[in-house]
Amino acid sequence: MKNFLSGIFLLVFVSIISCCNQTPTNVTQGTLTPKIVENLRPDSLSVLYFSFDTETTIPASRANTDEWDIQLPFINMNSRAVDVLLNSGNVNANGKTIGIVVDSTFDLVSSAPADAAMRTEDTTAAKRIVSIDLFGKGMFNYNSAQRTIIPNPQKTLILKTRSGNYVKVQFVNLYKDAATSPTMLTPLGYYRLRYVKNSTRTLK
Repeated sequence: MKNFLSGIFLLVFVSIISCCNQTPTNVTQGTLTPKIVENLRPDSLSVLYFSFDTETTIPASRANTDEWDIQLPFINMNSRAVDVLLNSGNVNANGKTIGIVVDSTFDLVSSAPADAAMRTEDTTAAKRIVSIDLFGKGMFNYNSAQRTIIPNPQKTLILKTRSGNYVKVQFVNLYKDAATSPTMLTPLGYYRLRYVKNSTRTLK
């Protein structure tokens, strides 16, 4: 009996020591910090090319390459559309950027959809990835009372770059210095974008 109790005690003691010697596993969920670019202003009556891979503007001389992802048009108070285009499809045969607009606020988008859900750009007005309609439920809405163009916070652009990066993009503001209460006299056509980029589909 004594040997039996000693054996039980030893087994319990070893179990306690083994348990206490286990290294805890801490799983830390990393968060992606959004980046902001502002006052992106195309030259008069022209367009601006921006790359999310390099996070820089691309000169117009490189327009026929796959080096840029998004084309931002010149707009002013007389504009009737914001004609944003991605670099692919019949916009540019060399472009490789694909995308989709989802019905969600930027902060709630946690991941990019499968590549099959995204598509190449189409120059046909009705088939734009980013709708040019200012009077419906597109990326931008026209405020007839103030005569201003305001980005729709319920729309988020998601794209995949030529390098395989996934990006979610929010159009935050279209006015100089991101004016919070613009009027028809506030300088228009100064893009402020907020975005998150990742090599995987995780975007939050």
